[in-house]
Amino acid sequence: MKEIGSEFWLEDNSIKNNVSDHNSFFNIGSDKQFLLSGRTAIDYVLKDILKNNKVNTVYFPSYCCQSMLQPFIDLGINIIFYHVCFEKGLKFNINVNQECDLFFAMNYFGFTKGRMDKYIEIFKQRNIIVIEDSTHSLLSSKSYNPQSDYIVASLRKWFPILSGGLAVKTRKQFEINPKNSTLDDMIRIRKSAMVEKNKYINIDSYTEKQVFLDKYTIANELLNEDYALYNIDKESYEILQNLNIETIVSKRKGNARRLYESLPNNDRFQLLFSKLEGEDCPIFIPIIFYSNTERNSLRRHLQNNNVYCPVHWPNPTILKEQNTPNIFDYELSLVADQRYEDTDMQYLIRRLVEFYE
Repeated sequence: MKEIGSEFWLEDNSIKNNVSDHNSFFNIGSDKQFLLSGRTAIDYVLKDILKNNKVNTVYFPSYCCQSMLQPFIDLGINIIFYHVCFEKGLKFNINVNQECDLFFAMNYFGFTKGRMDKYIEIFKQRNIIVIEDSTHSLLSSKSYNPQSDYIVASLRKWFPILSGGLAVKTRKQFEINPKNSTLDDMIRIRKSAMVEKNKYINIDSYTEKQVFLDKYTIANELLNEDYALYNIDKESYEILQNLNIETIVSKRKGNARRLYESLPNNDRFQLLFSKLEGEDCPIFIPIIFYSNTERNSLRRHLQNNNVYCPVHWPNPTILKEQNTPNIFDYELSLVADQRYEDTDMQYLIRRLVEFYE
């Protein structure tokens, strides 16, 4: 593989001629909508809730990304944070008596120990509306809690698609409709970027990397500016209907196992989740460092060797003023998705090990 990580590319055979009407994997809830993005799904769910409910406050995890917060900010909903931290594993410091109109639950990285089922059930007992972000757990055996009122997920994080967010209402029908259109300019630019990256990955003589990187940046900026109520594009929807989910899950689980088996014992970092359960299908393998400087140095070393591991996440603006220890500065996400073979995982491990030699 020419490089490991970063954005998906678009394969020439992504679209098949025999497009099925529905991929049974997405048979969840009473009603669902395929939308432009994960934040579009959050915005859509909030507008469905606001149709019949007054919402002033949401109780929200402090470990999150800006795009998850933006719909609440744009709709004028006050955000109260509960602290998510690393203390010999992932810990949720949640006040189960917190007054709020919405409880926002997040399943972290697709691991069993990153789930919030206990708290979902407690807040439902209090008749609080629960929104569950199942982006990270989408392909795990238990992707969501059926007691949640709404499920949201970003599909672009998992699959080679131009756009994709999922909004699910678990027990009733949605009462608002999305637009009958998608964000055409963003889709056009992102498709061009994904096609160019495919050439870069698969054609040795193609070296114009900055061309498609700039296009990905422009597409993301367009999404930041305008995301509300747009539908998924037709091409991405067709790709989703033809996905072989079992193959994707098998490949991801195998790559995750390889990393867990091969990561060296090291007192400079540790796994965010000490154990990989059989039902877990991780979106990434997160590791935690004791030093932000070391995390950044290792990340640069991997990048210099064409391994692009993201951090989750850039610290949201609204949280920067909170003087509490957080995971943002110390986390690195190891890539283990379906694009890569066992040899790629071995290469990643070798590059990590050599950093400490």
